[in-house]
Amino acid sequence: MKIIFVIGISIFIFVIALGIIYFLPQKDKAPVMQNTELNKTESTVKLLDFSKINSEFLFSAKIPKGFEVEYIPQLKAINIYDPSLDRQTNIEKSQLYISFFKASKFLTLSTVDITRQDKAAIKGHEAILYEITKKDGVPNFAGQPIWRNFKHQALDIRLTSNSPSYFYSFAHTPDLEEKLFNDIMDSLVFMSQTD
Repeated sequence: MKIIFVIGISIFIFVIALGIIYFLPQKDKAPVMQNTELNKTESTVKLLDFSKINSEFLFSAKIPKGFEVEYIPQLKAINIYDPSLDRQTNIEKSQLYISFFKASKFLTLSTVDITRQDKAAIKGHEAILYEITKKDGVPNFAGQPIWRNFKHQALDIRLTSNSPSYFYSFAHTPDLEEKLFNDIMDSLVFMSQTD
C-alpha cells in the first residue's frame, strides 16, 4: 500500500513538474518566434538603390527578392517585374511601373479618367493616390504594361517643396497584393535634393 502511495505521489509530482517546465519557456519562446518572422521577412526582400539604375530616380526601396528590375530608356521609366510569370516579355510580367516628371504641381495625363484621388503623405513627402483608367478611344500606351490601359492605381509622390520638383509615379498592376505594394512604399528612402 505504501508503494502505491509513493508511486502515486511520484507521478503527481512528475506531472506538476512537466506542467511547470512546459508553461514557463513559452514566454521565452515568443520573442524568438518574432525574430524568426523578422528574419524571414528580411530574407525575402532586397534593397535596391534606384539611382544606380538611372540617376533621375532619387530613392531606394526594398522589393521582393524574386522580382527583377529594368530601365526603359525610351520611356524614362523603371519596370519591376516577376520573372516567374509565364509570359513572353518582361513588360508583360510587370508588377510595378515607375515614371517621373518635373513640375511645379501634381499633374495627370489628359488621356486618363481619374475615378479616385486621395491626398497622402509618404515618408514626409506630399503624395496623391490615384485610381485611373485610360479614356475610351485613346490608343494603348506604347511600350508600357498592358494593365496600364485599364483601371489601376498610381501613387504620385512629390520629392521636394521646391518648384519645379521631381514627382515619382508608382503605378502597380491590380494583381499585386495591396500589402506588398504598401510594404514597398513603406521601405522608400528618398535622397536629399536641392533643386
